[in-house]
Amino acid sequence: MLFNGPIQKCGGKKRRIARFLLAGLLAFVCAAAGCGYYKENRTIAKSKRVIAGEKKDIGELEQVSRELRKVIETKMRAVRYLESALRLLGAKYMEMGSYRLAEEALLEAELLKPYDAFIKKELGECYYFLAQSAVGPEEKETMLRRSLEYYQAALAIKPDLPEAVYGYGVLLAMGYGDFTGGIDQMKLLLSYNPENIDAHFALGRFYYEVGDTGRALGEYLTLTRLLPRSSPKLAKVEENILKINRETGVDGS
Repeated sequence: MLFNGPIQKCGGKKRRIARFLLAGLLAFVCAAAGCGYYKENRTIAKSKRVIAGEKKDIGELEQVSRELRKVIETKMRAVRYLESALRLLGAKYMEMGSYRLAEEALLEAELLKPYDAFIKKELGECYYFLAQSAVGPEEKETMLRRSLEYYQAALAIKPDLPEAVYGYGVLLAMGYGDFTGGIDQMKLLLSYNPENIDAHFALGRFYYEVGDTGRALGEYLTLTRLLPRSSPKLAKVEENILKINRETGVDGS
């Protein structure tokens, strides 16, 4: 599928849902991490007393080291859970069309894991959607540039990440009008998986946009072989085939 869904603003109802999601995810993080603030603070206070004391007892120092390691391990688990929660939250916000809220959650996740290709891919997608809802050309250009930077960063970390290759191709074609670049990315994606449905759909659209109806038709015919008869996407494929045939006069009309 291409990124062509309607952009919706986050109204009062959506904000209530968003707050509910955030509260649930924070409760999950809190439970997973143990929320042992009292115990951790007591451990830290004890450690300060031992370290600042005049007599440095080896036994006490060893015990303090063990207890501090446990605190650090707890914090590190909390970071991992928080990063996962923020990514889930960002995905939920994007499903709701609340892209600014998704941006906030994903940027926080990026702070926790700055070299994660998946987070950067999700930010690339988020900024692409923000570009579509931009109110002016300058804002749109800024959002497209950020999307480009994040997709490129994701691919620099993990060049064969399918979602990043796909999103980058869509951005090039539909965001910047670089259909040749978009076609190249979809071909690359198909070299990883020749049966990638979204890549064939995108290629069909990109070939159509540059006037190569023959190759566009070939992609849609490929999809008729790949998609099961029960797939709702098949109707769209058949509609596109009919449209191309009418435009090229193949149907005799």
